[in-house]
Amino acid sequence: MIVFSLLHPNQAKPIKTWTFEICDVLRVGRASNSDVVLHSSIVSRRHLELWNHETHWELINFGANGTYIDGKLVEQVTIQGEITIRLGSAGPRLQIRCEPTPRLQSERLPLEGQALPKTSLTKSDHDVESDDI
Repeated sequence: MIVFSLLHPNQAKPIKTWTFEICDVLRVGRASNSDVVLHSSIVSRRHLELWNHETHWELINFGANGTYIDGKLVEQVTIQGEITIRLGSAGPRLQIRCEPTPRLQSERLPLEGQALPKTSLTKSDHDVESDDI
């Protein structure tokens, strides 16, 4: 299971939460087909992905403005337990709480009536978009 909490800008309390039970990859970004959609000009359309490796989660940054942990820019990091990240040096903060879960044939089971997002990557997913720079 993995839980994302968007944190209040001035406090450590969550203002929005997303929970996913079983998944291979979760996408965070401004694009409407992201699993966690954040409407901020600092957030890239495809800002980051979290990959489930059964024993741990791996965060991979794709955002033009970067992903930060404790003020340090990260490109790729292993996540176990709980971590707080910032999208861009002054963008939204997300708390990520994760537990490794078995993967089931690339299925995702969103909660709370969320639509099932696409699971395959296409070439256009890797292209940099002009307003992401």
